[in-house]
Order: sequence, then structure tokens, then C-alpha cells
Amino acid sequence: MYNYWKMNRIGFVNFWLYDEETFDFVDGRLLLRGQNGSGKSITTQSFIPFILDGDRTPSRLDPFGSSDRKMEYYFLGENDRDDSTGYLFLEFKKTESDEYRTIAIGQRARRGKPMDFWGFVILDGRRIGKDIHLYKETGSVKIPYDKQEIRKILGDNTPFTLVPGEYKAMVNQYLFGFQRPEQYEQFIKLLVKVRAPKLSKEFKPTKVYEILNESLQTLTDDELRSMVDAMEKMDAIQESLAELQRTLDDVKKIRIEYSKYNRYMLARKGKSYLDKHDEVEKRKASYEEHEKEIKSLTLEEQEKTMIKTMRKIG
Repeated sequence: MYNYWKMNRIGFVNFWLYDEETFDFVDGRLLLRGQNGSGKSITTQSFIPFILDGDRTPSRLDPFGSSDRKMEYYFLGENDRDDSTGYLFLEFKKTESDEYRTIAIGQRARRGKPMDFWGFVILDGRRIGKDIHLYKETGSVKIPYDKQEIRKILGDNTPFTLVPGEYKAMVNQYLFGFQRPEQYEQFIKLLVKVRAPKLSKEFKPTKVYEILNESLQTLTDDELRSMVDAMEKMDAIQESLAELQRTLDDVKKIRIEYSKYNRYMLARKGKSYLDKHDEVEKRKASYEEHEKEIKSLTLEEQEKTMIKTMRKIG
């Protein structure tokens, strides 16, 4: 099996109604049960996708797409507090080994001022709530560490940033490993889409198709270039094959006509040979006849000569 990272625990420290709370996953899964309004959606929306990219746009924090509540609300309430610091963390564990890696976000909200943000990735296997705590205890009171304090506790080898965009890049680098930032952003957008409430009511096949289609990564010009080059080569090869096929057809036609020509010329030469052969046979027969005639005349002449000679003697 592949030894990949799987969600193992999520945790809150001084966030919304949570003083300190941890939820354990079973094989990467978590089931939250409760009545309407009990906080299931707020709990999950605080993590997916916020803990993965640090984007606290109000519409992304609400699965219904509302922009009514900002992140400050979950720290300060309506008018309950003027200053509050809290943390969210998500722990991952390797499926085939006891290796741990944790991503976490700390925030400080002050009424009337922009929120502070800091994010970090614990790479050395230390676990929040076991090896590291995000707060200090003063009597019975738990006071969350500020960003300077937690950075000192984590140490210089722990990736740490004050910028959400850099935090998102760190999470991708140390957990997901998408080659380009755009690919990771597409992954987050897909999570936002499928996080919508009442899935069984709204997710018709056409909607699923739309979501999957939108989640596809847009190809860059460099990625398309190799495909375009390959298609152009294929077109050139196809055209070359077509030209070769036309040439082959022409050669076949020439071969047929040339075969006819060869058979015709062979027939003519054969007929000429037969005619000459007949002529030779005839002349040979005539020659033999003439030769016989010459021999006969020669004998006849010899006989006449002998007769004359004998008469002279007698």
C-alpha cells in the first residue's frame, strides 16, 4: 500500500464555543452528529478549506455561501470580548507508519482592528496536546500563546509564516505535493464545491458533472505545446501516409500496364521465334533435299564418265 498522509486529529483552542477540544478521526473519517443549529457546519467549515489555505473570506467560511459572519465573530462573538487569540490545527498521520505532521493556524482578533494571522507546519513529529501545547496555564486559566511565544516554542526548524499565501504554499509543499500552485487551488475549489449542504437534494448528475468539469486543471501553453506538436506530427505523418498510398496506387497501375506490355512483347517475341524456327526447319529440309539431289547428280556424272572411259579402252 501507499504510505500517504491521512487526517488523524483536528483541534480547537479558544475558538468560537470551544475552550480546548480535539476530535479524533478513524481511518481518516469523522462523523459529527447533532441537532440543527448545534454547530456541526461551523465546526467543519472552520477546517475545510480554511485550515488548508488560510483564506478567511466570509463566503468561504459558510457552506451556504453567506457573507454575514466574518472570522472575527468566532473569536469575539457579538459583543462578548474585545481581544481574543485562538488556534486551529489539523494533524496528519502516515497510513503505514507512526509518522505525524501537523498544520496549524493562530489568529488574534481585536475589535475594530484587522486580525493577525500566523501559520506553521510541524515537521518533526511533535504532536499538539501531547508534546506541544498552544497555551500556558495560569492557575485554572488557559491563555493561548501569542505568535512570538509559539514561534519560540516551535523552534527555528519549523516552517512559520505571517502570510496566508505563504502558508498555503507550505501546506502544499509538505503535505500534498502538487507541482504547481494552480493545481492546489483547483483542489481547494473542488473541496468548497462538494462541501455544500444537503448533498442528496442538490447534487444531481448534472451538478456532479459541472463540479468535476470545473475542477479540471487548466492546461498551460507549455503543456499544450507538446500535445499540439504531437498532433501536428500526426497530421504530417497522416498526410505523408496518404501521399505514399497515392504513389503506391499509381505504381500498382503502372505495374499492371507494364505486366500487360511485357506479356505482349513476350508473345510477339515468342511468335517471332516460332516463325523463324519454322523457316529454319523448312530451309533445313530444302538443304537436305538439295544435298541429296547433288549427291545423286554426282553419282550419275561419275557413272557417265566411267562409261565413256570404258568405251575408249574397249
